Amino acid sequence: MALSLIAQTKEPTRLVVGDPLPKIEFKDQNEESSPLPNELQKILFISDMEASKILHPLLEKDGDSTLTSKKAALISDIHRMPSFITRFVALPKMRSYSYTIRLIREEGVSDPFPREKGKVTLIGVLDGKVKTISFGDSESAVKDFLESMPPPAKKQK
Repeated sequence: MALSLIAQTKEPTRLVVGDPLPKIEFKDQNEESSPLPNELQKILFISDMEASKILHPLLEKDGDSTLTSKKAALISDIHRMPSFITRFVALPKMRSYSYTIRLIREEGVSDPFPREKGKVTLIGVLDGKVKTISFGDSESAVKDFLESMPPPAKKQK
């Protein structure tokens, strides 16, 4: 019995450098299919309200053009949000944003993404694999990540 309790409380396996990105079928805040772009180099992942407060002011100005030009995608884990709040408060507000938010609404789907409370997870990507993982606790840290150069591409043989 003790072993089954340990198995139930086991931490989920998180992404580490070198791992391929998980295969997730995202929908955006408008309930439309929103796969990650092929040329993706950066992921901004938020899993709590404090992290979203860091990120949203930065994206409100230029919206999707910032994300597109930086080859970045925003992913938000909202599965813990009560469905009433999601439906009648959060989604209507998110629909007013001028940028795409790929939403995770089911328990367990976001488990691979590393997170720290109140911080934006900043994931560098190359060829569909994780190249860097860091955490931003300020708008300037997120901006620096978006402005950073991607890791060099692999040379073709």
